Amino acid sequence: MRFIALIILTATLGAACQTIAKPSVTPSSVLEPHRVTFNSGDGTPLSAYLFRANTATPGPAAIILHGCGGLLTKSGKMQKRETAWREILLAEGYTVLLVDSFNPRGHRTICRIKSRPVLPERERPHDAYGALEWLQSQSFVDPSRVALMGWSNGAMAMLWTIRDDARQRPMDLGADFIAAVGFYPGCIKIGRTDFKSALPALLQVGLADNWTMPKPCIALVETSNESGGAAMQIDAYEGATHGFDHPNSKPRAITTKNSVYRSGEKSVSVGTHPGARRKAIDRVKAYLRAKFEDPK
Repeated sequence: MRFIALIILTATLGAACQTIAKPSVTPSSVLEPHRVTFNSGDGTPLSAYLFRANTATPGPAAIILHGCGGLLTKSGKMQKRETAWREILLAEGYTVLLVDSFNPRGHRTICRIKSRPVLPERERPHDAYGALEWLQSQSFVDPSRVALMGWSNGAMAMLWTIRDDARQRPMDLGADFIAAVGFYPGCIKIGRTDFKSALPALLQVGLADNWTMPKPCIALVETSNESGGAAMQIDAYEGATHGFDHPNSKPRAITTKNSVYRSGEKSVSVGTHPGARRKAIDRVKAYLRAKFEDPK
């Protein structure tokens, strides 16, 4: 049995409206972002936002898959969680590509749509590989050092992307993703399959998450490791709910809709957990540094 890094960490919840400082980014280390377009693996024209690290040689990069809330707000600004992680990754010296899976398909957000028009197991793995192949064609990116990262619905898409028999994986793919990171994915559906990870992955979940429950993800990691998949690790944070790594989200209850729910909708808890957020940021930074230096 392979070692499973299940770490239960106690993190003290601060005031609900506490402002959490963003990581500083040296202006000279980042070039201006720009909107790019490419085709998803299923042929859908996609848009994405590229933030390029100012490196002299081809360097590592990360592809970000957003959650069911979409990448952009009503006003067209990038969501705060994705913005925060973009800055964290840029400060580490990584080029970042944030893929918009919804707007090009006619939807800004799908959290309150009962019959989801875009699925993490169907369209979004195509998006991930379309983004990977586009990014690998850029001269400033090392094609062998691209990580995949996802949050909630995007983390579910990440899991379907990295399974060893993913049908969306291009037959002529050169280098695959070097590693993957996912925050609070829903693991029930994929856990009912013969899931085995094709590449190293790290999951970050909250033990108090009642939207995408942590236990199925813990079981998924264990099953994949025992079946000989690439090494997966999972950290579970005590007291943390869905969205615990958001930079400044007041803990509250919201209603989400999905046809997989018995009643079609349910009330769930979301919000920042400052202590868990700090630990998760440190954990992910260390994990990616290690993988980009030595993928084993």
